[in-house]
Amino acid sequence: MPRPKRAKGTTTRIQVRITDEEKNTLLIQADKAGLTLSEYVRRCSLNKRIQSHVSDKAIARLSSLCGLQKHLLMQIKGHPYKAALRNELNSVLAGITTTLRAVIKKEDESE
Repeated sequence: MPRPKRAKGTTTRIQVRITDEEKNTLLIQADKAGLTLSEYVRRCSLNKRIQSHVSDKAIARLSSLCGLQKHLLMQIKGHPYKAALRNELNSVLAGITTTLRAVIKKEDESE
């Protein structure tokens, strides 16, 4: 992922003292959001929306997998092992749905 460009018009610097642990936490959160530390802190302090790009990709992929599982469920009509396949596919679909909900919940908590 390319590094975000510097915000236009940023000429004034402020200094804030934080612990090493707080700085590491901020660096990790900024990285997850795909932002520089400065942009991340700027958005947090100004109550601007911060959206994790990692979560967007995970949500899109999990949603796609849900769709594929549903498609497979529709395709097993007349299969000799229909009941066993349906149970297996429903189990996988439930797991994907649970993971998708957890990712969405985690993203909502980080905002």
